[in-house]
Amino acid sequence: MVEKEGLSSSFFPLADEFRSRDFPFYWVARLNAKYSADIDALLKPHGLSSSKWRILMILHEQGRSSMSDISIHAVAKLSTTTKIVYRMQQLGLLKTEQSPQDGRVTEVELTEDGEEKLIIAREVTGRLVEKAFNDFSAQDIVYINQCLSKIFRNLNTIR
Repeated sequence: MVEKEGLSSSFFPLADEFRSRDFPFYWVARLNAKYSADIDALLKPHGLSSSKWRILMILHEQGRSSMSDISIHAVAKLSTTTKIVYRMQQLGLLKTEQSPQDGRVTEVELTEDGEEKLIIAREVTGRLVEKAFNDFSAQDIVYINQCLSKIFRNLNTIR
């Protein structure tokens, strides 16, 4: 375990003085659970969930995407993503087609109804995001993202 100068080791799980409230992953897990529950509550009256909202946003940003790419960006199992995509297709929010390059790959894209539903979802979720970051500057948010992406990169080097 590496001790950084001036920092307590109370955030290292193997330390005798470990406290869960000093552990960054404790807060990441709590934050994700709270955010997901709040988003689900806001989106439910509009026939959406946090999972459906993520898929709409991914397709809006990325454009036509494979199921596996959506799964990666949605941080969900491929089987779960596939079920949600087909439910969304039944609702007319998405359309799927076989990839012209590889018939084994299913590609997904937003429909006009999906784009309209996304506009509503963005308005609804935007208020929550504004509330969450109320006391943060743009630089604060950039710094948080830099720290989280650095942790993510570090974890990806572990095998």
